[in-house]
Amino acid sequence: MKYKFQVVVMLTYKDREIEVEIDLTDKEVSHIKELISTSEEIKQDLLGGDELNIEKDLLTILETNDPKLFDKFWEVIMRAVFVELVINGIENYGCDFRHEEDNFADYRKANFDELFAMYGDSIEIEHSSSCICRIPEIWLSN
Repeated sequence: MKYKFQVVVMLTYKDREIEVEIDLTDKEVSHIKELISTSEEIKQDLLGGDELNIEKDLLTILETNDPKLFDKFWEVIMRAVFVELVINGIENYGCDFRHEEDNFADYRKANFDELFAMYGDSIEIEHSSSCICRIPEIWLSN
């Protein structure tokens, strides 16, 4: 079943919220909920932390506790974050960033492999510094 996740992309001047869909089995969802419920960082955050606290990042929990599930999430999220980082680079740095061969009309609809081939060497992307995958509120209460 496909589940929607809110991802905050940390950009130069203003963060952007995007939504991604990830196909998960019932077993994977149960496992993720279990990881969330046992996470000390989540418990501390719910006691009075900042809403965008990095410890509330689902990717951080998965990376630490289930690398295989982390890879499944990151494969989807990385693509969406990368596109937003390309758009941010062009908006902020214009022709200093944009490649001469770039003739994409809409980066969000562009072929990802072509976009990555063109800009992959220009963008350093690491989940811990470029985005936060919010835990669905309903999963926090279970």
